[in-house]
Amino acid sequence: MKRFIAIGILQARIYGVLLFCLFTFAGCTVQYTKPDGPGGGYPSSGPQLLDTSWRAVEIQGRKASFFPGQKMDAYIVLNRGGRFSGSTGCNNLNGSYTRYAGRISFGSPGTTRMACSPRIMQQERHFLEALRQTASYEMSARRLSLFDGRGRTVMVLIAAR
Repeated sequence: MKRFIAIGILQARIYGVLLFCLFTFAGCTVQYTKPDGPGGGYPSSGPQLLDTSWRAVEIQGRKASFFPGQKMDAYIVLNRGGRFSGSTGCNNLNGSYTRYAGRISFGSPGTTRMACSPRIMQQERHFLEALRQTASYEMSARRLSLFDGRGRTVMVLIAAR
């Protein structure tokens, strides 16, 4: 009987270690590097709007933070064909966007449903709200600024590699 209890305890410990590893390393797929040299490794014209990872540095007037437990930065990638993808810092997201002559709007994004710490989730809500409010944009060097319909800045992003 004691032998069966010892085996059960050993199995529980092994499962615990496996679950810890699974949750620790799950979602660790995006890594940003600091751009090298002048222009950040982009052509002299700078990054392109499409197919560039745009990392949030300011969301609705607040500095975008990287909180303990957060696995990746909040970012978006505008793909050709009117689709975008990215991360809120907690959940992955994707959706559609429409762009014409300096104007841009995002459709309701689909997101995964992972729970993170309250501070990360609050920043996620601000990030998603900023996307919903976006009506226009402006690019300058490595910065992408998003504005609402009244011309107020809702998010500032920088090009990441």
